[in-house]
Amino acid sequence: MLARIATRSTAIKARSMAVRSFSVASVQQKDVVQELYLKELKGYKPTATKVDESQVKDLKLPAAPAVPEVDADLAQQLAAYDKEPEEVSQ
Repeated sequence: MLARIATRSTAIKARSMAVRSFSVASVQQKDVVQELYLKELKGYKPTATKVDESQVKDLKLPAAPAVPEVDADLAQQLAAYDKEPEEVSQ
């Protein structure tokens, strides 16, 4: 009985594989529009354009920024800041 079941399952697998392989092989149709597009794309040669240099401006960099000046009494301002009491929120 086991031999009969094994033979039957093998036959079913063989049939299903034959059906699958038959249905997978389909005729491929060419896409006419795509073929025409690719043909035209391959044959396209862009025309060279003349460069109009009248629209190009010379590069002028901005002036370098000036160095900021430090107050002479900076040490006194820092000392006054250190003397202020700290504010602590609770």
